Amino acid sequence: MLAIEVEFLTGRYVGTRYNDRTRGEWPPHPARLYSALVATHCSCPERPASEREALLWLERQGAPLIRAAGPDEIAERAGFTVFVPVNDPDVVGTFDTEREDLAVALAAAGSDKKAATRARVLEKKLGERIARAIAPGRLSAEGARTAERIVPETRLRQARTFPSIAPDDPTVHFVWPDARPDERTRDALGVLARGLVRLGHSSSLVRARLVDEPIEANWRPDEIGEHRLRVATEGQLAALDDAFERHRETEPRVLPAVFQRYTVRRPVTPTTTSRSAFGIDWLVLRRTGGPHLPASSTVGVARSVRAALMKFAVQPPPELLTGHREDGGPARRPHLAIVPLPFVGHARADGSLLGVALILPRQADAEERRAVFRALAAWEAKHRREDEAAPAIPVHLGRAGELYLTRLDEIPEQVTLRPATWCGPARRWVSATPVALDRHPGDLHDPNPARAAKAAREAKETLAEAATYAGLPRPASVIVLPAAPLAGAPKAKHIPAFPPEPGRARRALAHASIEFESPVEGPVLLGAGRYLGLGLFRPVYGDD
Repeated sequence: MLAIEVEFLTGRYVGTRYNDRTRGEWPPHPARLYSALVATHCSCPERPASEREALLWLERQGAPLIRAAGPDEIAERAGFTVFVPVNDPDVVGTFDTEREDLAVALAAAGSDKKAATRARVLEKKLGERIARAIAPGRLSAEGARTAERIVPETRLRQARTFPSIAPDDPTVHFVWPDARPDERTRDALGVLARGLVRLGHSSSLVRARLVDEPIEANWRPDEIGEHRLRVATEGQLAALDDAFERHRETEPRVLPAVFQRYTVRRPVTPTTTSRSAFGIDWLVLRRTGGPHLPASSTVGVARSVRAALMKFAVQPPPELLTGHREDGGPARRPHLAIVPLPFVGHARADGSLLGVALILPRQADAEERRAVFRALAAWEAKHRREDEAAPAIPVHLGRAGELYLTRLDEIPEQVTLRPATWCGPARRWVSATPVALDRHPGDLHDPNPARAAKAAREAKETLAEAATYAGLPRPASVIVLPAAPLAGAPKAKHIPAFPPEPGRARRALAHASIEFESPVEGPVLLGAGRYLGLGLFRPVYGDD
């Protein structure tokens, strides 16, 4: 095991987010720690070879576990704007290009007479240029303006923000549980850690050291995690060297790194987790154009997306896409669910559809999955422009116009579009879109209390059975709700009649809250409309 302890001596960490310079970063990203260790190494004139070797070893150890205050254990001070002096402008110039040309010529002068002659010419020209630049009375008007900016009273100021984080516990641990450094590597990393004076902004003073005692981490790498951190990877030291050669600490720069998802959710023992019939390896299409549609249009959007996929699929379309057997009867096993994703559960949620998820059943085999991927690829190819990896594909919605969707190749910043938002695991789940009940329970709003109570009991039983149809255990508790449980979620009465085809029996729609004895892994899609976005549930954690 390798663990590096970092204590923020002022109780605050000052560092901006990579994508929002007005917000503070938390926890400190592992790539920041690595860069700080590199800076400590480079600040030593000797730059011991053992330290560089240790840094090369560390970059190969992967993303660490982190012990740090959780998101609800920090106080964030919003960044306020201050104006700081810019670096002193150079009045006469640096002549770096001329010096580099001269160095190249001198290096070749020993074996090449022409190079020696060129070197003498370049040296003479460089001397003449410098002499002219510093000669009295030869300062240009632009040079005078540049020189004026050096004077403290007239020096330029640049707007900067310094957001900071005050954690309940100012100590952070970075832990590589499987790392096995040899004694030389461990000693070198110990020296670098003890030499660390800051992490993030220069005001984030720290004390750091290697620790031997076991550390229980609460931030864990997770491919569907809810937080995005920058981490070091193999080649990081070389990338930092190259970046320094380019900017020399004088130009704006971006920290070289790769992104890794982290989670602070407690791990669930696999033996206690049941899974729904639907998988977590979603294909997510983000809305990139067209009308802003409410969640009440879920079924219409899903049906239009399914129609497009069937059009571009190999003919005849497979059962996984159509939901019907060759003889026209309904499929006897789960098939592709097309689920529009509404913006719900946030204080400013408006229920608008931010994208569409293509959710494959867990039991789908490789060939069936390829059929879906090929249909989507053919749809994209029809609308791809040159050098466009993921084109916007149109969904025809009749009088509503065309909705444009673009496939996402990485986990998005929008919480609504992340599979982790909808997959748990969790014990309690609430509906984001109403459930189309498999059996009509009667009038849930009957003015007669006895009949309304009977309808509620029927609805609860139907919902419990729907959970078992979806591959989940029978819920320990089912509550039929009179209103939408999540902010922005559509009311049941605002959903168009389902199914929409004339002559078919209409399903009763209802919101619900269900709770299981132990955590289950979603997605949880229940009811007769589960393949078209109705009956989409969202996990609830803790006291939410």
